[in-house]
Amino acid sequence: MDENNLTMADFMDEIDKSMVRIRKGDIKEATVVSVEDAGIITNIGTHADAIVSWNEYSYEEVNKEDVQVGDKFDVLVLNTDDGDGNIIVSKRRAESEVALENIEELYKTHAHFTVKVKEVVKGGVIAILQGMRAFIPGSQLTDTYVEDLAQFVGQQVEVEIIEFNAKNKKIVLSGKEIAKAKTAELKKERFNSIVEGEKYTGTVTKLMPYGAFVNIGGVEGLVHNTDLSWTRIKHPSDVVKEGDKLQVTVISIDHEKGKIALRAKDVAMDPWYLETANLEKGQIVKGKVVKMMSFGAFVSLSDNVEGLVHISQITEKRISKPEEALEIGQEVKVKIIQLDKTNKKIGLSMTEVEEEVDPSMMAYMQEDEESISTMGDVLGNAFKDLFK
Repeated sequence: MDENNLTMADFMDEIDKSMVRIRKGDIKEATVVSVEDAGIITNIGTHADAIVSWNEYSYEEVNKEDVQVGDKFDVLVLNTDDGDGNIIVSKRRAESEVALENIEELYKTHAHFTVKVKEVVKGGVIAILQGMRAFIPGSQLTDTYVEDLAQFVGQQVEVEIIEFNAKNKKIVLSGKEIAKAKTAELKKERFNSIVEGEKYTGTVTKLMPYGAFVNIGGVEGLVHNTDLSWTRIKHPSDVVKEGDKLQVTVISIDHEKGKIALRAKDVAMDPWYLETANLEKGQIVKGKVVKMMSFGAFVSLSDNVEGLVHISQITEKRISKPEEALEIGQEVKVKIIQLDKTNKKIGLSMTEVEEEVDPSMMAYMQEDEESISTMGDVLGNAFKDLFK
């Protein structure tokens, strides 16, 4: 067409042809031309302005200062004419449309990714995933029970998609299995770092009739009742309660079963060792018969120490059972013939006492003889004075 022969109608027609045709639902590139209080005015290649309201700019809170003239981004056409000749568009919805394909891929591949928790809603929390709202049920936030969901607001959580519906844009996330796997890995690492025989400070987590479970940095071990106290207890609550800090020693580690046995008692304060400190092999001591067995009798040497008198060491006479020569509660003199402090075993003999007299007992007997002699002299003199 010859430019010299263009009419005004022809000119306007050419302008119209150069303008982009748009329809509702189209995604167009927008260029910011002005930032206003009511929203952002953009140009999408049409004769009319395309307006992005602030709530359609992003799911996140936005500072107006962060949006500059000349910025470019994709928008979704919501309305081709708002009645005032303006086109209404949305940046966040355009991002959502584009994100759907990416999110579907994340869902299919069971990918792990991080999201920021935005707010608490009924039954869980909301996070933003590539510009779209995603729901995380309270029970799926982590691998432990969460009483106050608000503590997660503003926090980053590693999650995966467990439910996705592109049609209604339903996205459900979960961090439970991820957290569970991480906890298990950390527990395994911690378990492998525990050293048998070492001491650790832990926290009592649970009491059972047979003992107390103690957490020592991510792994739990059991302190059996017999290893909680040197005195006999009926229940662990007799000496500890949940939440108590406790210093424990690792007795054994079962890597195959994942079990750790702990002891809370200080070996240095073991009454058995304290009460046997002055005992020696060959020493003659006094004790009390406390228990009879077919193979011998147990004699108590102190509150926490017992020794065994084998049936062959009770008497020179042949007996078929200890009861033929002894009674429960009977006090006896015994000689220590075996003293195994490693295994806490003491062997005693009554027959060898008859062959050997304890020097301390000799001194005792000499004191008694002197006392008797002195008493005799006193009585003799008294009788002499009486019959003068």
